[in-house]
Amino acid sequence: MKAPIIEIFSSFQGEGVLIGQRQIFVRFAGCNLNCAYCDTKNSISKKEGTLMTPEEVVSKIESILTPDCHTISFTGGEPSLYPEFINEVSKLTDLDIMLETNGTLPANIGLIDNLDIVSLDIKLKEQFDGDFKEDIFLNEIKSLNLLIEKSINVYCKVVILP
Repeated sequence: MKAPIIEIFSSFQGEGVLIGQRQIFVRFAGCNLNCAYCDTKNSISKKEGTLMTPEEVVSKIESILTPDCHTISFTGGEPSLYPEFINEVSKLTDLDIMLETNGTLPANIGLIDNLDIVSLDIKLKEQFDGDFKEDIFLNEIKSLNLLIEKSINVYCKVVILP
């Protein structure tokens, strides 16, 4: 099993409940949306990145891991496109698992095991060119409810554009 990975790096979380804490970020390529405010446009296409196995990802994580790092943050692109891959990586490490997701794929999110914390983006109509798809918001709510039912620590982000 392989997934397209843009980058794996250690840095400080810049938002949410873990702000200021060191994490290992695993950035997937591929996203099911094209948000106007995306800060990683190079991660939208699945053609970007390097195909890696879960073992290769964990090896890279271990090579940059420092004692102050406690969490792997799966980000993207949209990491919930790769639920089985995330499950395999989580089996190979003792670090907590964070998912940074757009929340529009509740069925995939429901397949991911061992989540400790989730950052879920809530989209507003104003953030889309053309017609806003109501199912985007409904799927975000489904994902939120699913995570709450599973007692997973989840917080929501709303990006406000000027």
